[in-house]
Amino acid sequence: MARDDAAKVSRHQALLDLIEARGYLSLTEASQELAVSEQTIRRDVLALQTEGKVRKTHGGVTFAGVLDQGTYMKRQMAQPIEKLVIAKRVADLIPDGASVFLDSGTTCEAIAEALLVRRGLRVVTYSFRCAARLTDRDDITVAIPGGIVRHLDGAIVGPLDDGFIEQFSFDFAVVAVSGLNHRGHLGDDDAFEVSRVRAAMDKAGQTILALTSDKFGITGLVDLADFSEIDIAVVNGPPSDDLIDLAHKKEVVLLQAD
Repeated sequence: MARDDAAKVSRHQALLDLIEARGYLSLTEASQELAVSEQTIRRDVLALQTEGKVRKTHGGVTFAGVLDQGTYMKRQMAQPIEKLVIAKRVADLIPDGASVFLDSGTTCEAIAEALLVRRGLRVVTYSFRCAARLTDRDDITVAIPGGIVRHLDGAIVGPLDDGFIEQFSFDFAVVAVSGLNHRGHLGDDDAFEVSRVRAAMDKAGQTILALTSDKFGITGLVDLADFSEIDIAVVNGPPSDDLIDLAHKKEVVLLQAD
């Protein structure tokens, strides 16, 4: 292998390792981390995207492969400030005594923690980790389906939970997604999660989307819903003009978490 080719392969792997560990990486960050130009990073990202390993977003790139347990733990540490501020803003929207469906994932785990400021909640979730954060409170009722706990992310999976969500009605469904693309399609990479979240949205008075900055511009593998089916989207930091325009078009209330 020629020296230039070897350097390219090494750089591709280093870039992939960074994206996998953080979940999202801006092109500027990648350029600084690897000490190459952004033009070089763009070519590298294109090559990795062609191989199906990453997805390019506006100004950055996200991981598209399969995560192992160690990587998921790294994800929990990624963007902690963003997730915390979103979680607090979501909790502010939910009153004491409300009935809530809570999605799975690291952002929703942060939301579960933030909901401890509320009293008398009734929470339904298929995330064992979200449930565990709420069970020490005797004024909060938590319902989870039967099934097998998936070690990677604590989601409860398997046929034993079929029809479980449909038994309930919710004041709020709090959901997170793998991506919201520029056409306004919400999606996830897990068909199991999509079916449960879809069912919860159908039974909820209002749906709140917790959207971190790395998810906008991404197309999930499995369609969940149109953005117009979201009532409130909570985002970290100032939203982009594209997201503001999309929210206006789809009549979604866009709230910035401070």
